[in-house]
Amino acid sequence: MNTFDHQRRDVLRALAAAGAASALPGLAAAAVPAPAGDGAAFDAAVADAPWLAPFKGVDDRDPARTDLRCDALAITGRWPAELRGRFYRNGPALFERNGQRYRHWFDGDGMVQQFTFSGRGVSHVGRMVRTAKLADERAAGRFLYPTFGTPIASDAPTQGPDSFNTANTNALEHAGRLLAMWEGGSAYALDPKDLSTQGPVTWKEGYEQIPFSAHPKVDATRHLWNIGTFGARIVVWHVDPAGKLASVQVGESPYPDGMVHDVAVTERYIVLPLPPVKMDYAAIARGATPEQAFDYQRSEPLRILVMRKDDIRERKLFELPAQFVFHVGNAYERRDGSVALSFVGARDDEFLIHGAVGFVAGRTVPHEGPALQSAVLDMATGRARVEALPGTIEFPRTHPRRIGSPARFLASVVAWKDSAARRGGLFHGVQMRDLQTGRVDRYDYGENTVVEEHILVPKPRASGELDAWLVGTTYDWKRRVTRVNVLEASRVSAGPVAQAALPYWLPLGFHGNFSAA
Repeated sequence: MNTFDHQRRDVLRALAAAGAASALPGLAAAAVPAPAGDGAAFDAAVADAPWLAPFKGVDDRDPARTDLRCDALAITGRWPAELRGRFYRNGPALFERNGQRYRHWFDGDGMVQQFTFSGRGVSHVGRMVRTAKLADERAAGRFLYPTFGTPIASDAPTQGPDSFNTANTNALEHAGRLLAMWEGGSAYALDPKDLSTQGPVTWKEGYEQIPFSAHPKVDATRHLWNIGTFGARIVVWHVDPAGKLASVQVGESPYPDGMVHDVAVTERYIVLPLPPVKMDYAAIARGATPEQAFDYQRSEPLRILVMRKDDIRERKLFELPAQFVFHVGNAYERRDGSVALSFVGARDDEFLIHGAVGFVAGRTVPHEGPALQSAVLDMATGRARVEALPGTIEFPRTHPRRIGSPARFLASVVAWKDSAARRGGLFHGVQMRDLQTGRVDRYDYGENTVVEEHILVPKPRASGELDAWLVGTTYDWKRRVTRVNVLEASRVSAGPVAQAALPYWLPLGFHGNFSAA
C-alpha cells in the first residue's frame, strides 16, 4: 500500500470513527426541533431594522425567488469597456421552511449569483445550488438535517458530510467549471453557462465527501491550493490549472476540533491560522445554542501553522496572542526567509455566537469589530510578531496575480461610523490600504447602504496592483435593491465609476470571484 492509500485509509477511518461528527454537527445524535413561528417573529423584528430585510431569504416554494434572471440591469455612470467576464457571489439564501426558521446566518442553503459583464451591458442569473440536502428537504417540505447553528429533529438517514452540505460560502470558476464551496464537505460543481448543478466533486476515488473548504487560493499560474479539516486531521489539496488533482496530503492538526475557516499560501508554504475556538458537536446536536457549543479559549494562543506545500510533515507552529480569525489577506516569503501574513482578527468570537444569530432574528448585536493584523513569522527561530492596524474591516482581498507573492495593497470593506445598523457587524464603506505607508483610500456608500465583499479585478494588459477595478455588491435598504459597483482601485475615494442596479434584492452573501471573458 503506497503513501496515498495509507492517507486515504486514515481519513476514511477518522470520518467513520467520528460518525462524521467532526465534519458537521449532529449527524447521529438526538436533536430538538427548531422553534416554529420564527418567520413571523423575524418579520416583526425587521420592521425596526430594515437593513436586515435580506436575511428573510428566498421562498423555496416560489421559483420566481429561487431562479432569478434579469437580462439588462439599469446602469448609471460609464461602464468600463474592457471590464468583461463573470462576477460570482455565493451566500446563505434559504432560512425558512414549513414554519421553521434557522437560528444562524451560516445555516442557510446556498444561492449562487452570476453577473455577466459584456458589450451588451450587465445581466444577472441567480440559482439555488441543488445539493442533496436541498433536494431531500424540498421533497419532504420541511427541514430534515441539523445545521451549523440549528438542531433539527429528524430520523432522516444520512450518507456522510454531504447530507448536510449547504454549498453556501464561496463560488470560484476554475478550469471550466464553477465550484460552490462550503466548510465541511465536497465542493459542488455548477455549469457556468446556466448555473445548473452538476453534483458534488470527488477529486480522487476513495476521497468522497472529505472536506474541501471554502477559501481555496489560486496562484498566478492557476494552481489551486485548499485545505479541509475535521477532528484532528488536516487535508491539503493541490489542483492543477487543468482542474485535475495533482496531490492530496493528510496530516495531524496541532489544535483538534478547532474552527478553521481560511488559508494563505506562499511560493513554498501553506499558512493556516488556527484560532482558539473549540466546537462541541455533541452539544450542538443536543440543541445547544452557539454560545453554549463554541468555547473561545482565551488562555490559548492563536496558532499559525506553516507547512511545506510539497511535504506537510515539514512544518513550524507559531503562537500569537489569542484572536478569533475568519479571513486572511495574503502571505508571502520575505528576503530573509521569514513569512509575512495579513489577516483579520477579533478579540473574541462574539460575532460567531451572537452577531450572526442576531441577523436571522432581525436584530443587530453590538460588538467590537475586527481589525487588520500584520504578522511576521521567523522560520529560523520560530518567533512571531504581530501588529494591529487601525480600523474596523472584513473581507480582505489582494490582487489575484499577487496571491502568495509580495503585495503592497489590500482591499476590504470597512466601517468607521457608529450607528445602530453598523454596530451589528455590517459595513458602509470600502477601502484600499497601502501596507507600506499605512495610507488608506476609502469610500462611504452612505447610511442607507449595506456593503458586501469587494474584489480586485485586473485590467487587461496591465501589471500594476492599482491597475484594477474594485467590484462588489451593495444593498440599498431604502429602495430594496441590490447593485453591482465598479470603482477604480487607484482612486477609491472618488466612488463608483459605474453601478448596475437589479430590479429586486438579493440575500446578503459571503464570497465570490471574477472570471475574465
